[in-house]
Amino acid sequence: MPFTPAYNALFAKPLLDQLIAILQRDQAAAISIVNPALVPINEFHKGPGERTAFPWLTLAADSTEFDRESPHTRRSVTRAALALDVGQFDQEMAQDNAQDYARVLDMAITSAPLSDFTTSLPITHETVPGGMTTPPSAGSVKEVFVESHAYGLVTLQNIEIPALRVTLAVLFELEET
Repeated sequence: MPFTPAYNALFAKPLLDQLIAILQRDQAAAISIVNPALVPINEFHKGPGERTAFPWLTLAADSTEFDRESPHTRRSVTRAALALDVGQFDQEMAQDNAQDYARVLDMAITSAPLSDFTTSLPITHETVPGGMTTPPSAGSVKEVFVESHAYGLVTLQNIEIPALRVTLAVLFELEET
């Protein structure tokens, strides 16, 4: 008997790509509202690697949990972390900018309609060589919620001054039939 998948089973990977595409598309509009002096985020990373210019954003999947009580549908909750590092010689400005970038990220994510998370979008990222996202199936993303903003001072390799890191926790509720 040939293998037939029960679900689309894309999990967190396409959600991170959708976030990158939405942020690349919408950050300029959010920056113009929050603080026009901010520079756009040009570095989007899904893991460790060389960073060349502040600010840089690292996206990572934290977990995907499934609902055991839904036998005919596959319900899941995926959590992702977006860690943005901001650095400047003036640490007071870096603190202000980190808080402004948190607002920019939050605004871009929470303003995007749910359909943006299930529609193929243009993206510039080395892990998506075709330049278009491969999203979860239409209607499968039921909610996107920014759970928290956390701030901290971090020391980074090959960077002489401490950087400020703002981490947003984002929750995705999905349902596949």
